[in-house]
Amino acid sequence: MGISFHTKFHIKMLGNMKVQKILYLSALLLMFSCSSLKKSMITTSENLQETAIHNAILDFSTNCNLFKKDSVFSVNFSDSVFNAANLVRVDERNYKDGRTHEWKRGSLYDGIVSVEISAFYYQHFYSEETKEKLPSRYVIKDSKLFYWWDADYPVTEEIIAVLWKYNLLQTDLIIPEFPINDSQKSAHYYFCKNDLSKYRRVVTNIGLGYYSPPILNCNK
Repeated sequence: MGISFHTKFHIKMLGNMKVQKILYLSALLLMFSCSSLKKSMITTSENLQETAIHNAILDFSTNCNLFKKDSVFSVNFSDSVFNAANLVRVDERNYKDGRTHEWKRGSLYDGIVSVEISAFYYQHFYSEETKEKLPSRYVIKDSKLFYWWDADYPVTEEIIAVLWKYNLLQTDLIIPEFPINDSQKSAHYYFCKNDLSKYRRVVTNIGLGYYSPPILNCNK
């Protein structure tokens, strides 16, 4: 005996209800995750750089797919954000190499700072004479390394050991060449200086300063 039309209809309705329930629960979990993430972020601090980097790594490791693709990330902080740079014509007489164009930085976005996170496997040269020029700060998140330079912190034996562990140091004077991958994407974070929990993330293969940053309403 075949299944009646009404039975098929009820089965279909139950199936749709299950799908809707799953979607609803997924949306609730996403909202809860975003809410929990925002609560974990630091809003203000005397150390603007450290706080912005902390918040960027927190979001990157939680919400950004790039986190899953690599195990070592270079972090760069900037306390000034500018509009897209423009390619402008310059006077050829000023350049011996015959350049006719150069990039001119755009206007300043007041009240915004940025953090860039990108996969980076460049091996830094290590010696007793040059080790003070190495990155001095790091965070390990789920066995993945984030490192950056901080002029207020000296290079310690601890971070040197970490850099060796993640194969980021070498003692050969001949620095190996690394192919440039123009398609490789980075995560750019833009934060409000007055509330570092307000931010926007942009994943792109365009360099910072060469596109218009997202709009942030920092006065609300």
